[in-house]
Amino acid sequence: MMGRVLYLKVVHGAEYESAAKNQQINRYDISVTPNRGSIVDRNNQVLAISTTVYNVVFDALQLADVKDAEEQERTISTLCEYFPDLDYSTLKQYITVNPETGEIYQNNHWKYLVKGIDRALKEEIEALNLKGVVFEKDSKRSYPLNSLACHLIGFTRGDAKWGLEGYYAEYMNGTPGRSFILYSGADSVTYQDYEAKDGDTVVTTLDYNIQQMAEEVVMETAAEWPSKNVAAMVMDPNTGEIIAMAESNAYDLNNPNEPLAVQSDTAFAEKWAAMSSEEQVEYLQTIWRNFCVSDTYEPGSIYKPITVAAALEEGVITPNSSFTCNGSMSIGGYTIGCHLRSGHGTINVEEIMAQSCNMGVIQIANLLGADKFYEYQMDFGFGQKTGIDLPSEDAGLLHDLAGIGPTELATMSFGQTFNCTTIQAITAFSALINGGNLVKPHVVSQIVDKDGNIVLENKTEVVRKVISEETSAYMRTALKATVDHGTGKKVDIEGYSIGCKTGTAEQGDRNRDDLWTLTYMTYFPAEDPQYIVFTVINQPEEYVDGVQTPAAMTKTLMENIIKYKNMEPTEATEDAVNLSSNKTVTVGDYTNSVIYGVVGDLDGKELTYKVVGTGNTVTNQVPKGGTTVDVGSEIILYVTKSEADSGTVSVPDVVGKTYAEAAAALEEKGFTVAFEGDQNGVVVSQDPKYGVSVDSGTEVLLSMEKKEESAEDTGGSDTQSNSS
Repeated sequence: MMGRVLYLKVVHGAEYESAAKNQQINRYDISVTPNRGSIVDRNNQVLAISTTVYNVVFDALQLADVKDAEEQERTISTLCEYFPDLDYSTLKQYITVNPETGEIYQNNHWKYLVKGIDRALKEEIEALNLKGVVFEKDSKRSYPLNSLACHLIGFTRGDAKWGLEGYYAEYMNGTPGRSFILYSGADSVTYQDYEAKDGDTVVTTLDYNIQQMAEEVVMETAAEWPSKNVAAMVMDPNTGEIIAMAESNAYDLNNPNEPLAVQSDTAFAEKWAAMSSEEQVEYLQTIWRNFCVSDTYEPGSIYKPITVAAALEEGVITPNSSFTCNGSMSIGGYTIGCHLRSGHGTINVEEIMAQSCNMGVIQIANLLGADKFYEYQMDFGFGQKTGIDLPSEDAGLLHDLAGIGPTELATMSFGQTFNCTTIQAITAFSALINGGNLVKPHVVSQIVDKDGNIVLENKTEVVRKVISEETSAYMRTALKATVDHGTGKKVDIEGYSIGCKTGTAEQGDRNRDDLWTLTYMTYFPAEDPQYIVFTVINQPEEYVDGVQTPAAMTKTLMENIIKYKNMEPTEATEDAVNLSSNKTVTVGDYTNSVIYGVVGDLDGKELTYKVVGTGNTVTNQVPKGGTTVDVGSEIILYVTKSEADSGTVSVPDVVGKTYAEAAAALEEKGFTVAFEGDQNGVVVSQDPKYGVSVDSGTEVLLSMEKKEESAEDTGGSDTQSNSS
C-alpha cells in the first residue's frame, strides 16, 4: 500500500492535485447576475427596474471547521430567528458527521437558504459576523407602477418574453459576472470576483401621465360596457411615437401569473381555482396578449377617408364632386345598405365622410377601380406589418387583387371584409393628416448605457409617401365636419379644433348580430395635428346599436391631454372654455433628496403625497421632476433607508383624525404622543410629518384645532328641510 501511495504521489501527483483543485473550484463557481436595464418613459419615469438583492447561502464546510460549538449554535439559531421558515434540525444536520462516511452530511460550500433579501437586511445580518454564511449578489425585476402599460412593457418568464422586455432583451440583459475559488500556493484558497455589467436603459416614447389617462378611460368604459377588448392609443401622427397604448384585461407585471380579478372577484377566484393548469395558462396568454398589435378586426367606416383620399389623389373626384344616396343599392346579387336607410340624397365628398355614407363611398371606389383601390390599400400599410418595435405583430388579412370583384370592392370601400390591427389603422390614418407620409410607429426612442451614451436611437422613419400635401391638407380640414355636425358631434370640445372619423363595423359571421367593433379616430388641433387618439370597443356584450360608443372615453381623454399640456383654445367662440386655465404647479425633482425637505416643498406647492417604503432617501417619484400638474395632485414618493439613515419606523398620516384616533395609530407603531391646542378638536398638522422614518419611541407632536360644526352636525339648517 505504501508503495502504491508513493507511486501515485510521484507519477500522478500533479495531475490528481490539479483535478482536486478543479473539482473544488467547480463546487464554487457562481455566476453573478447583472441588473437588467431599466425601462423608463419619455420623462425618465421608471416603468421597470432591477435592483440588487442577495441570496443567503449556507457554507456547511466552513461552519463545520469552526471548533467552537457555541459559535456553530449561534449561526444556526440566528438564521432561524431571521428566517422562520428555516428548520433548525435540518441546518444542524448539515454539519453533523455521517458515521458511515466520516464526513458531514452537507459536504460542500454552497447551499441556498433564502433568496432575494434586500441590502438593509443583508448588512444587518452581515454585521453579526456569522460563520458559514455567505451572501450571493443577485438581481430582482420589479415594476413600480404594477399594471401600468403592462401589455406594452411585458415581462420575462424563462424562455417566454413579452412586450418590450422581450423585444429589447439583448440590450437590457447585461453581462454576468463570476465568483469562484483560486488556489495560491499549495493549499491557500482565495475568492476571485468579476463584477457583472448591468444592462442598458430603454427610453420609451410613452408619457406616463397620458398613459395613465388612457388606462383610466379604458377601465371605466370596460366596466360600463363589458367587452372582449377596450383600447385607447395616443400617437404623434408626425413622428410615429406611441405616447400611450392602453387596453382592458390588465394584469400586474409583478405577478403576471395571477389575474387581477382573483383578488377582487370572489366568483372569478372560485372559477380560477377550479381550472386545470393548462386552462389557466391558456387564459393567461389571452390577457398577456397585446390587442393593439396582435389582434385584427374589420375596421369599418374609419377606412372611408382612405378611399376618398385615394380617389382625390388619382383625380377621379374633386372636393366638389357629389353623389346620390338612396339608402341602398344592389351589387353582385347582394343588397348593400347605408346606415341611414332612407338615404342621404345628394351628398358631397365632405358630407360623405361627416355623415358616414356607405353609398357615396361605394360610388367613389367604383370610379377609382379595383387596381388602384388595392394599390392604395397596400401603400397605406394594410396587409403588412407596420414594423413597430413590439413582438407578435399581426399583418392583417386582405383580399388579393384577383379576388376583388364588384361586391368586395363595395364592402372594402367602407372598411368591411378585410382585417387590420389597431396599430395599422392609426398609422394609416396618420398618413392622411400629417402631409401624406406613412411613418413607421415606434415605442422606444433611445437605448442608453450607464454612462448616458446612446447605444441605439429610433428616429422618425418615413416608409413612403402615399398622398400629396394638398390632399392631406384637404383631409385634415374636411374631417372637422364630422365633429361640427356629423357622426362625431359627441366629441366636440368648445374652442378646440378637432378632426374625426367614427366607425361601427360588423365582425365575422353576418348571421349573428352581436359581433361589432366600435371606433373613434380623432386628432387635434385639426389644422396642425399634434395628437391622434384612437379608441376601440371590440365586441361589447349585449350590443345595442347607438348605446355603446367610444365617444365619452375619447372626449375625456382629449380633454385630459389638453389640460395636462396646457393647450390654448384654437378657435375663438363665445362659449370657448380654456381647459388650460386650471391652477398648475411644476413638480420638483426629489430623487436622492432627504424626505424632510421634500414634504415641506410639496406642502408649499399645495400638492398631496404618498410615501412608499421605509427610509428617508427618495429613490424615485411619480410623476417625474419637471412635470406640470394641477394643484392638489398626489405625488408618489419611493423611499429607502440609506447608510447614514437611522430611522426605522415610518410615521403614519394622522392629519384630520381626532386625538384618540391619532394617538392609537401612533402608539401602535411605538411612538409617544404630545399635543398642543384643543384636544377635543382634530389634528391639523404633525411633527414629524407623515412618511418620515424615525426611531421607535420618538415623540410626535400633534397640533389640534376645534372642528367647526356644520349645519349637518348640529341638526339645523339655514332653511326648512322638511319638504320633499
